[in-house]
Amino acid sequence: MTITPQQFQALTRLQKSRSPAAEEACRLVMVEGLTLTEAARQTGLSLNSVNNAHKRMVERLEWSKIAAAAAK
Repeated sequence: MTITPQQFQALTRLQKSRSPAAEEACRLVMVEGLTLTEAARQTGLSLNSVNNAHKRMVERLEWSKIAAAAAK
């Protein structure tokens, strides 16, 4: 799943990550289209950490979609 930089910024404002590196790894995956492995390598995080952060961010995106649909 690829999203725009603006969509990613909105997601990060909903809940700030505890780790700037994890947030950057998610941006690399979700906006730039890198793999989890590539994002882990570029940020210096473990693959497991990037995977967990990405799962949380995708979950946040899904909840945002649900909230937006309910508001219509």
